[in-house]
Amino acid sequence: MPKRTIPIARLKVGMYISGLDRSWLHTPFLRHSFPIKSEQEIAALRKSGVATVVIDTDLGRDVQDEHTASKTVPPPQPDPAPHVTDTTAADDQPTQAPREAEPLPARPSPLQLAAHFSEARQQREQWLARAKALFEKTRATDIIEARDAQAIVDDVLKTVLERQAACLAVLGLGQLDATLQEHGLTVCTLALILGKSLNFSDDRLNQLGLGALLHDIGLTKLPRHMIKRSKTMTPAQQALYQTHTEEGLRILQKSWLAAPDLLLMISHHHQFEKPTETAPDSASDTDPVNLISVIDQYDELLSGQTGLPPMSSSQALSHLYQRSQTHAEWRTLVSSLIRVIGIYPLYSVVSLTSDEVGVVAAITPGKAHLPYLYLCRDKFQRPCIPPKPLDLAQEPEGSRRVKELLDPRRCGVNIEQVLEQAAA
Repeated sequence: MPKRTIPIARLKVGMYISGLDRSWLHTPFLRHSFPIKSEQEIAALRKSGVATVVIDTDLGRDVQDEHTASKTVPPPQPDPAPHVTDTTAADDQPTQAPREAEPLPARPSPLQLAAHFSEARQQREQWLARAKALFEKTRATDIIEARDAQAIVDDVLKTVLERQAACLAVLGLGQLDATLQEHGLTVCTLALILGKSLNFSDDRLNQLGLGALLHDIGLTKLPRHMIKRSKTMTPAQQALYQTHTEEGLRILQKSWLAAPDLLLMISHHHQFEKPTETAPDSASDTDPVNLISVIDQYDELLSGQTGLPPMSSSQALSHLYQRSQTHAEWRTLVSSLIRVIGIYPLYSVVSLTSDEVGVVAAITPGKAHLPYLYLCRDKFQRPCIPPKPLDLAQEPEGSRRVKELLDPRRCGVNIEQVLEQAAA
């Protein structure tokens, strides 16, 4: 993609930033890839000490366009964070009047969506390889390479801030029988996304990500066939499995990773399995121990490691919400997770009441249950090439609606390929 570095003085509204000369930690922006929409954003960049920026001229104005009102085609927007209407937890949220005068955001192009999805998928594969090496080294030495673990967390956090929707989507492409490092990486990714939505500070996000990645590190000291719970475990095996939190604490302390919150996340990450109990030292929806516990349980419900059959995302969220009703702290946290993941998230695969199948390509604000799709299979399950666009928000009353979320691994839909075909 054509990119160029320009001084901050030449930055104009309508340009698309793809890089800054300062770390995102030192600017007021949570990502460094975004369109410039106002003079106030430019002023904020100047105030934070930015001297030069990298602009992407494929996604926004070039310097030659400074005296032009706009391009013929408006620039596509970056991956939006999923806009969520929480139907199961609606009672927790105040009702807001719709803003009729507010224009709808531009939809990202299918080519841009495919590129973001591909990048997130490749990055996750790299993180999994690094996490596997980290866990295997811990298994062999009893020591966590803290620098390697922190580097993984830093990379995940940076990508989550820039490509949240794509990061969420590629979690659904993992192995149905997830490995230890894959479970750790999934919990880490979801924890950082949820922590960001709850306005955790940078330091808390880093600590949260580290605790999430390493929460099951004690399982590296158990026999490999016992790293996952099952109904067939004997009482002796169940007792041995429960020791993994103590083993995790021992490994962390031996590795000089003894921050209090970090130790609590490792020792109490199973507390949501008994939702009538509160956290040991605090009972807040922003407590990292509670947060890790909920997300750990969510991922285990997806993979069937709780003694129940594997669930879909919507089934797991509904199950968690029902179980959280005994405590306001848990209910608020689960509701936050529901809002972050969304009803029909960007990139999700859905079936319609017409039996057609499509990939969600945009979410209409205020109408999260009526997404914009690319239909990839007709009602007879025949491939649609190229995929057909369908805006459910424009469908007549009583017409097609989403019936259910599908697992792309089980239904055989290649999300990236569908989007590339839609762009062709």
